[in-house]
Formats: sequence, C-alpha cells, structure tokens
Amino acid sequence: MEQIITAFGIDWRLIMIQLLNFGLLLAVLTYFLYKPILKAIDDRKATVAKGIDDAKRAGEKLAEASNESAGIVSEAHKSAENIVLRAKEVAKKDAGGIVSEAHNQSEKIVLEARAKAQTDAERVRKESEKEIAATAILVAEKLLREKA
Repeated sequence: MEQIITAFGIDWRLIMIQLLNFGLLLAVLTYFLYKPILKAIDDRKATVAKGIDDAKRAGEKLAEASNESAGIVSEAHKSAENIVLRAKEVAKKDAGGIVSEAHNQSEKIVLEARAKAQTDAERVRKESEKEIAATAILVAEKLLREKA
C-alpha cells in the first residue's frame, strides 16, 4: 500500500493538511454562510406565514364588514320606508285639511262676491233712481214749458 501511495505521489502530510484546510473551510462557511442563509430562510418563512395569517384575518374582517354593511343598508331601507309611509299619512291628513280650508275659503269668497254684487246692485239701483228722477223732472219741466 505504501508503494501505491508513493507511486502516485501521495504525501500523507499533504492529505492531512488538505483535510485540515477542508475542515476549517467547512467550519468557516458553515458559520458565515450556511447559518445566515438558514436564518434568512426561516425569517422569510415566518414573514410569509404572518402575511397569510394577516390576509385570512383581513378576509374575515371584510366578510364581517360586508355583513354589517348589508345589515345597515337593510335597516336604512326599512327606515326610509317608514319615513315614506309617515310622510304619506301626514300628506293625507294635510290634504284633507287643505281641501276643507280651500272649501271654506271658496265659500267665503262666494259670500263676499254675493255681498259685493248685492252692494253693487243696490248702488246701481240708487244711481238709476236718481237718473230716473232727474229725467222725470226734466220731462215734467219740458211738458210744463210746452203747456205754458
């Protein structure tokens, strides 16, 4: 075996130094490269897992908000319907009041118009009586002048 080692030019001291260099390089690379890479991968996994959890929670909150907004919209529709019904009832009451008030005002206007027409008729009658009296006096004077 020793002949084979010397035939190939293998020096056991060189192999030992190479093994020592390889072990030292392995230790340095493990400490400065392998462990930081594993730590970065673990950190990235944790970040991704946290992002997934946050997305799930956000989805749940979105669903809750959607349900809540649907409830609010439904309640708003009910409230609007109640307001419309109350407005219609008030409008019916007011319409009845307005109609009766308009009827009262129209009766009042008719009474005032009749009173004014009666007053105007009385005034016209008095004026025509005066004119008739004045005409009768003129006719009487004319007849008296013709006879005289």
